[in-house]
Amino acid sequence: MLLWLSLARYQGYNAGMLDLGNMSQAVWSGTQGKPLVVTFPDGPLSRLAHHVELVYYLFVPFYALWPDPQLLLTGQALLFLLGTLPVYRMTFRQTGSIFAARCLSLIYLLYPAAQTAVLFDFHGDTLAMPLLLFALDALDTRAWRTWGMLLVLALSCKFYVALPVVGVGGYLLLWGGRPGDRKAGMLTVLAALLYGAAAFFIIRPLFVPTDGGTGVPGTSGTLGTPGEVASIAGSYLSFYFGHFPELWATLGDRLLSAVVVFGPAMLVAWRGWRWLLPGLPVAAAMLLSTGPGGSYDFRYHHYALVVPFIIMAAIDGVAQQKAAALNAPSPHALLPPRSRVRRSWRSDLGITLGSVVLFSSLLVDTPLNPLFWLGVPGQGFDPSAYGITPRDRVKDRFLEEHISPRVPLASSMFLAPHVANRETLYAVRYADDPGAVRLPSLLPHVDYVLADALFDFFVPLSDGSYGGGVAYEREAIGLMLRDPVFHLVAARDGLLLFRRDAPPEQRLLQYAAVVEPEVGRGMAEELRPPVSFGDRVSLVRAEITPEVRGLRRYRVTFEWVATGSSPSPQDDLAVSTLGEVETMRMVHLPSYALLPTSRWEPGQHIREIFEVELPQDVPPGRYPWRVGWYTLASPYSYATDARSRLPGTQEVEVGGRRGRIDGFTHQKNRACVPGLGRASGDARG
Repeated sequence: MLLWLSLARYQGYNAGMLDLGNMSQAVWSGTQGKPLVVTFPDGPLSRLAHHVELVYYLFVPFYALWPDPQLLLTGQALLFLLGTLPVYRMTFRQTGSIFAARCLSLIYLLYPAAQTAVLFDFHGDTLAMPLLLFALDALDTRAWRTWGMLLVLALSCKFYVALPVVGVGGYLLLWGGRPGDRKAGMLTVLAALLYGAAAFFIIRPLFVPTDGGTGVPGTSGTLGTPGEVASIAGSYLSFYFGHFPELWATLGDRLLSAVVVFGPAMLVAWRGWRWLLPGLPVAAAMLLSTGPGGSYDFRYHHYALVVPFIIMAAIDGVAQQKAAALNAPSPHALLPPRSRVRRSWRSDLGITLGSVVLFSSLLVDTPLNPLFWLGVPGQGFDPSAYGITPRDRVKDRFLEEHISPRVPLASSMFLAPHVANRETLYAVRYADDPGAVRLPSLLPHVDYVLADALFDFFVPLSDGSYGGGVAYEREAIGLMLRDPVFHLVAARDGLLLFRRDAPPEQRLLQYAAVVEPEVGRGMAEELRPPVSFGDRVSLVRAEITPEVRGLRRYRVTFEWVATGSSPSPQDDLAVSTLGEVETMRMVHLPSYALLPTSRWEPGQHIREIFEVELPQDVPPGRYPWRVGWYTLASPYSYATDARSRLPGTQEVEVGGRRGRIDGFTHQKNRACVPGLGRASGDARG
């Protein structure tokens, strides 16, 4: 189920550059003989200078055979599923009960923090979760060589996996009751501390660029004096834990996350509380973190490192309760059995399983959750969750046809994972850059820019607003349209491709300006009633003219009048469609990004001119040209349907029969607005 959901999220373009795109680019760079390099906003940087995910090298040979992020998602989900094997074996070994083994395996598979980690892109923490369980299974049988090899694999997932491994070593030192446990515990603690220190203070600085401009905390400087060591650690800690006011502002959410992470299994896990201790440092660090993105939330992948120890505590707790019920000591029990136990371990384990199912069905976006099936925004088959829309298939074709492999590229956030196999991949707009202020500094490093004017991902926010939506990349698109070096060369259904120094014959003109009302020849027509779109804008002129440069290219001119009594407090979006051709929407980029409607003064005439090139899959024929206006205040403006259309308006067919495009001929076809007669005037910018 989790594999299906992970792949659906990717195929529906709802997995972003952060983090699936970055991790895919890192693994791809490994296939090119480079050290897991990712393009950060401040430039290329190895993952070995960040979280030291050496485990990604294990995916490199497979990625060379199938260079697709879906390989990473598949491997992660299958590895998580394999984690049921050590859970089953340890439970059966300690309890002798098939019922208990099955219940604990289901608890692992359905545990909320585990499921959300698997569904959140691809991360070393999530890979470490089943590896730690395999290691603990080896520890349970005192298979020391296997234990050591699996610990090496787990430590390679991220440098801070050393924290729970130190905890396991401490457990063996304090409570290990078998021969060799104390020695093994001491060696485990020592090895984990040495590796963690070496990874953080030596490996990470080794892979920092010589200019030091990484933007990644804790990578400046090299290991030397105690002051340099303190500087590296201090910069890391201040970045992730330095914003103390945020702790109090989000205290309630943090406490809720703690309950979700630990609460579902506590009915049986509390008896095995000693096994909770190795996972506490990671859980505490996440719950206290003030780093970017709200990483304290239970849906983040970091809590995957806590899950193995919650499961171990539950196994130990059930074993103790079962042994106490039989009034016989368990060979693995940490505490002596009570003389009389009134609670049934079977009922407690069943209630715990029910609690896990309840938490999961209420808080994790899977088919167990009723909201999954109700079309709630951002959940289930919603287009911003696991839904796959016809436009997603258009994205597939657009990327295949227009994005060359390996060229330096800045990409829209949710298109990026699909074009990640290249050395240089920036985001058009990063989440911390609402005005796309960073983009001009990135343009010298790329040859193409891939943007989305109908950005179709949004998430509802707690204050009633939403994040994402059609306006998400508007500032960046406006910047690209004004840039003298880059030119728009391809557009379909809001997907835009800009190319550096594009040949003139490839460029698609985009122009907008305030103009004076025409007098003379066209005046009689303009005195006729215009077509109104609510009380904000009216259409007074439209013209569609084939271009001689290509049979499929058209130059389109629209002239609008701002009809409100005052400037619009918000921006609106004009979109044209071509008859019943699906996913052939044409965003009026000039009035969207060059001269937005919020800048229109009442009574002004605004002329926009843009060129469109119809794709090859649009067959020759006669198509009605329709135009409509949509409010950007609606999160559904990406769909350009009744949910976001300006109140009281409809799409308008421009020109009746004469307004239709005559299938790909050189014959000049002018469009007229119903009631205006034949449009006139020049369409040059």
